[in-house]
Amino acid sequence: MDKQNNGRNDRSTPVHGKRRGLSRTYDQPALENIPLNPRRSAYVLQLILQQHNWQHSSKPKGVSNKTMAERTRFCFWLFDFLRSHPKHFKLDPRSFSGRHVEVVTRYWQEEARAGRMSPATIQTYFSFLKTFAGWIGKPKLLKPIQCYFDDPKLYRRSLATSVDKSWRAKGIDAAVVIQEVEAYDVHAAASLKLMQAFQLRFEESVMFRPHTDVITAAQAGKPDGGVAFYLNTHRGTKGGRDRLFPINTAQCLAAIDYARRVTVGLDESVSDPRLTLQQAMRRLRYVMERFGITRAGLRSSTVQAEKRGF
Repeated sequence: MDKQNNGRNDRSTPVHGKRRGLSRTYDQPALENIPLNPRRSAYVLQLILQQHNWQHSSKPKGVSNKTMAERTRFCFWLFDFLRSHPKHFKLDPRSFSGRHVEVVTRYWQEEARAGRMSPATIQTYFSFLKTFAGWIGKPKLLKPIQCYFDDPKLYRRSLATSVDKSWRAKGIDAAVVIQEVEAYDVHAAASLKLMQAFQLRFEESVMFRPHTDVITAAQAGKPDGGVAFYLNTHRGTKGGRDRLFPINTAQCLAAIDYARRVTVGLDESVSDPRLTLQQAMRRLRYVMERFGITRAGLRSSTVQAEKRGF
């Protein structure tokens, strides 16, 4: 989310760290049994979040704790903003309507013009608005986003850049950096090598089991005569889906070999066995920050290695 501007309280940004929308330990009354009452706005909003926030906006599955926390912050910010608006909107969350959407998006447009909101932030917040509208039984409340902005540049993400931000452009050799990490933390180095070789997601690299998650082409249901082995992972993937990666380069083979050497047990992951999953992920993030490693840098180094035939 966009940072505050010059230390002032930027109303475009939901406040972090507020413990709001937390679940209760006792049964709550059904929303349909509670009459509309603007004075109970926060209480009703908390009930709405408890009932809906755990689920995906369009798919029959749950969402991450991070997504739930961001939605909670946004929803409480939304009604705080409307109450503090010059028109002093006082409403029950279930009375949220099209005019409130226009007030909020008009404010976002002003903030974007002033450079205080990015298109990515606006897209995220607009998505949260649509999700909330569905929660209160108004799935068609919002018009397409272009109806609220007179300049597409204010809300459209830019997919291209004129600046080469890769490590290679900065004269950084990924292999050298990861070699430095090896001397500091072999488990983090194993994850980084896997991320670089296979483009694994962050959590996938931490949870990968090198002795178990490498299978033959026959086991993968692939034809003979091509790639002999595949990296098979479903731990840490989005939605727990199986993902197959061919082990078809020297870099891939080296990453697997190193991961096997640092992994303690046959059914263990590459992370330090003394750490929980969350601790291992925090450790990897810390190591990456310490050595100035980015996932974008790992991706660009992999592309260059493929071009060189490694």
